[in-house]
Amino acid sequence: MEEYLKTLLEQIRCKKARNVVEEEIRGHLEEQIEEYQMAGMDPKEAEKAAVLDMGDPVQTGISLDGIHRPRISWKLVILIGVISLLSILIQTVIGISHDPAGGLDSGLHHGMYVLVGFAFMIFVYRLDYSFLGRNVVWVALGFFLVLLILRNLAIPVNGSYGWTFIGGVRISLRALLYLWPPLYGALLYKYYGRGYKGIVKSFLWILFPACYAWGLPDIALAFLIFFISMILLSMAVFQGWFQVKRGRTLAVVWSVVIFLPALELIWGVAFHGFAEYQIARLETYLRGENKAVSMLAGSRWLGKGMEPDLAKSIEYNSDYILSYLSSYYGILAAFLMAALVLGLILAGIKTAGKGKNRLGRMIGFASGLSLLLPAGINILVNLGLFPEVNTFLPFLSKGNSYLLVSYVLLGLILSVYRYKNILSEKACRRIRPAVK
Repeated sequence: MEEYLKTLLEQIRCKKARNVVEEEIRGHLEEQIEEYQMAGMDPKEAEKAAVLDMGDPVQTGISLDGIHRPRISWKLVILIGVISLLSILIQTVIGISHDPAGGLDSGLHHGMYVLVGFAFMIFVYRLDYSFLGRNVVWVALGFFLVLLILRNLAIPVNGSYGWTFIGGVRISLRALLYLWPPLYGALLYKYYGRGYKGIVKSFLWILFPACYAWGLPDIALAFLIFFISMILLSMAVFQGWFQVKRGRTLAVVWSVVIFLPALELIWGVAFHGFAEYQIARLETYLRGENKAVSMLAGSRWLGKGMEPDLAKSIEYNSDYILSYLSSYYGILAAFLMAALVLGLILAGIKTAGKGKNRLGRMIGFASGLSLLLPAGINILVNLGLFPEVNTFLPFLSKGNSYLLVSYVLLGLILSVYRYKNILSEKACRRIRPAVK
């Protein structure tokens, strides 16, 4: 049997796939050997008969090589390419319309970062995401350390520490926090089967990124990171990762989702834990006075409508890019771009869902969720259905850090799909050498 496996595995070109193939074929052989032994054969005859049943090892290996090889979702890549080109075109047109002299340079600058983001995506796509499953604690601690260092280097602007400069490049600390959800998904996988202790440890990991966002300060981002993390924790509980009573545990989890933010708001307002301007802003939110004017106001279905208001004009190429498109090109143009972005994100989540192991599916879903919720909030802000908060529309909004992070998240999704027929559950926890 060992000689048969050795010959078969020599036909598998992807070295990472050999462990999966060996595990699969060895399992079949052992089952067949056991059946022959139960039928009365001696062990050696049973092994020989089972090997013969598997067929020629070279031909079998060639067939398995066609199955267990890296994959790429070309449909998703093409959709990414289309949206990327539209992003460059839209930012160039917006730049020229507001600054005929320097608008083209603005579009080229955005295009350069789109290309860099695309390169990041390809690089991450080729990485073995199972590394996170085996080393996620160290990766998470390293991520936190980088955030703390960047926070100390940040230059305060109106009391906010959301930006830092390294080598002349501006880095958004807010954007980097959107890389947390896939890391958290891998942490949940680490605590697979750990019961209630695993749930408690998983919850404690959420506190650092949420408190970090709160201290920037960005209360909306802190709530968003907390909410995304709790969705992922709930998903893991629902799928039975922790082997606990799901109904009772989910009830406790979502009680925490409601109780902790409410407690924080009470502390901030009633006991003056927030700054005066933060309390005033919250009161404005609660009264519904801080909602943006809908992009539908004054817009036509096709063609130019009314000029956008001053607030939108200031951020015409970032937060309010949909309002700009609606004002200058019609509601249908804005809806089309919003639908393309949402379609890309949902297609990415669906693609990641084809992964064959739990770690891959969780990382893919977390990456998609880290794009989907900000996109949904951005659309609601532009429709005037949500208070004005710091937001972005993935792939379209101006903002180099957000743009690069969006492509990294897509790279993780593509990586999950790339290794869907290569990485097994065991490979995500430890490396088991194939037969040599």
